[in-house]
Amino acid sequence: MPAILQKTAPSRARVWLQLLRAPNLFTVPGDPVAGYLVSNDGFTDGSIFLVAAASLCFYGAGLLLNDLVDLSEDRLERPSRPLPAGQAKPSTVRLVLWLLNALGLALLYFSGSLGALACGAATVAAVCLYNCVTKHRPVWGALTMGACRGLSMLTGALAGPSPHAVPIAALIALSVTLYIAAVTHLARFETRTTLPGSARIFPVLALVPGVFIGFQNALYSPDKMPAALLFALTLGAGALLCRRLLSKPFPLPPLIGAHIRLLLPLQAATCWFGASQSIGPACAVGLLCLWPVSRLVSKRFYAS
Repeated sequence: MPAILQKTAPSRARVWLQLLRAPNLFTVPGDPVAGYLVSNDGFTDGSIFLVAAASLCFYGAGLLLNDLVDLSEDRLERPSRPLPAGQAKPSTVRLVLWLLNALGLALLYFSGSLGALACGAATVAAVCLYNCVTKHRPVWGALTMGACRGLSMLTGALAGPSPHAVPIAALIALSVTLYIAAVTHLARFETRTTLPGSARIFPVLALVPGVFIGFQNALYSPDKMPAALLFALTLGAGALLCRRLLSKPFPLPPLIGAHIRLLLPLQAATCWFGASQSIGPACAVGLLCLWPVSRLVSKRFYAS
């Protein structure tokens, strides 16, 4: 009589890496770090690590809340995900998400910036608003999700020893908001068989304002020239993804992940632009190194 093969249950670590969208985590700390370096013009203290860690906490909590809210839908459309597959308990996931939010706010409190703490609280509110209210509203849902990433960059901009260039960081954060909103709009079609033209071209169009601002300002200083090249690289990579969306968009989830990873060169360009004479180049190189790493991890864990 042939033996019945049973599928091995995934490890607890793998389950949580799936819940937290492991490939995307590499793109998270660069938002507040980039905002921090632009706003403080390269001056840093220990608070840069606190805002980076807080952003990871808020992002992870948001993903867990997303899976809890979508549990009924995932049972029908994505039954292999950890919650509908019974690999994680909703009560445990709910506890972890609020612990992550509390930890993120505590980290911002210890950063010594009330502005960063207030912006962190606004990030938590925006995440809850997206998941519980606006998610299924095409325009408002996308903009709310974009605001979550934009607020993360602004949180970094409000921290640090000398945050005097907050308006410049806010402009770049606005560009990130528009870009993630466009990617969120694209992700609405990941389980469908058709993809409208607007969803195919919005992401690259949303990149243009931020890239233009960074590229134009970087040209005025020789030590910022590498930042201009990185901004150009970001736009070029976005154009290639747009070409893929126009010619062969399905399967869509890998392309959504690729668009999220495109934040890494954008963050790298912003770091070099903001702190070209201090730690900006080192941060930029580190973020660029995470780009292929995130892609490699995406082969084992989904990003959307």
